[in-house]
Amino acid sequence: MADFEAAKIVHENHLLLDQPLLRLPYELLRKNFRSAHWIVEKESTQVKTLLKDTATGSLNGKSSPEDVLKNLDTMLSRMRGLKRKLSTCADEEARLYRQVDARVAHLSELSEMHTVDDVRYQEWSRQRLDRLLVDYLLRHGYSASAVAMADKKGMRDLVDIETFMAANKIRKSLEDGSVTEALAWCNENKKELRKMDSNLEFMLRYQQYIELVRSQTTDKLVEAITHAKKYLIPYKDTYPREVHQAAGLLAFPPDRIASLSSTNGSSSSSSPS
Repeated sequence: MADFEAAKIVHENHLLLDQPLLRLPYELLRKNFRSAHWIVEKESTQVKTLLKDTATGSLNGKSSPEDVLKNLDTMLSRMRGLKRKLSTCADEEARLYRQVDARVAHLSELSEMHTVDDVRYQEWSRQRLDRLLVDYLLRHGYSASAVAMADKKGMRDLVDIETFMAANKIRKSLEDGSVTEALAWCNENKKELRKMDSNLEFMLRYQQYIELVRSQTTDKLVEAITHAKKYLIPYKDTYPREVHQAAGLLAFPPDRIASLSSTNGSSSSSSPS
């Protein structure tokens, strides 16, 4: 009896550990839907406005036939662009649903097994280990090795290659001293970050300011002041310490602080005992 209990598979624990396997595709589906909805709203509003202006101008004689044709071409161009963007969203949706199907099937296989002695569990567990290895490689930036392993094992739908590669791209840009990619990601996920009460975007803007001040050129210092007024000062009540440090950095740049520290050190060493 004790041996059976030890070998028994606790399905609830497995599902708890593998929650991210199903959660991420659903979160990405929600994000993809919001993106498609925003695209439709934006483009349809602009087309409706242009159509209304064109019809009004044509009826009251203020628009020439050439202007009407030009506006029609613009509307057609916008609708073609909308079709391309929605096609991209549809492809992404199909990919994510394929992932969901594969992952549900993968976890459903476990529900048919009851002990770790089951031969099928050994195969399932080996596939899970392969999935975790690919996940580890992706998290540590070994994207090429992760892709090669996922393709060899035929398990691309069970791992989040695209998501981790996007994250690694942002990390690489940060290591190179650029926050542009990270800020773009923050803009795409601003609602979620706001719900989490995250300070990520502020800290990225803060780092931008530091890099501008570090250059110590007149143009960059002027840009730093403008940057601080737009992105830092509005948060003086939320992040007072960082905003005060930013102001201090402008008044006392790094080289001056180092000079003052050196002077104070020399004065201390030369003072009588």
